[in-house]
Amino acid sequence: MFPLPVSSPPPLCPFPHSGLVLNQDFKMPHGSRSLQDARDAFKACKNPQHYNQWAETYNTQDHDMMDYMAPAHTAQTLMKHVRHSPDQSLVLDVACGSGLVAKMLSSLGFRHFVGVDGSAAMLEEARKTALYQNVLLALLGTQALPVDAGGLVVLTRGNYQRPDHFSYTQDLHSELRSMEQEGLWKCLELRQVEHYLSDPHQPQGVIQGSVYIYQKC
Repeated sequence: MFPLPVSSPPPLCPFPHSGLVLNQDFKMPHGSRSLQDARDAFKACKNPQHYNQWAETYNTQDHDMMDYMAPAHTAQTLMKHVRHSPDQSLVLDVACGSGLVAKMLSSLGFRHFVGVDGSAAMLEEARKTALYQNVLLALLGTQALPVDAGGLVVLTRGNYQRPDHFSYTQDLHSELRSMEQEGLWKCLELRQVEHYLSDPHQPQGVIQGSVYIYQKC
């Protein structure tokens, strides 16, 4: 999430999205969906093709059933650090999905959004919100994101209790520290949230989450 001066919105360079492999084992169920259907969809998140199949029920059923709180946590954390009027900020919504975070920020006074996502179907859902001035089909690559000095960067993630996620967390934190040591940004807050997503298979019935907010140097 990148609040930037509206007077000079930065150009965006889409990255190529070829070379991805469709998960042939995933099939989107039809008709009414159960909590297990929603849970399976969240667990199967692998690539843009999966999100293309998931887009139809992503907003309307699955997030409600799983009590997905990431957009609310993102917005609440961002608002604590915004030092200018929300309606004078440009938000670059990376991995915007169907626009859930933009909806939350819009209710708090933000009006200028550019959405980037690797799924065409999700971007179509984002367009339907009528909140985005532009949406781009792109995946993150090695090029730097166009964020001015002083711009805020918010990262929100679930703390899943899986072996592969433990190694991912270690790699992520190592990279975040490295970028801070290089003077690329500084950490303003690391917030642990008790409820990122409901999961009846977890001991407490929920998956916890983390919200990171950085300021670009």
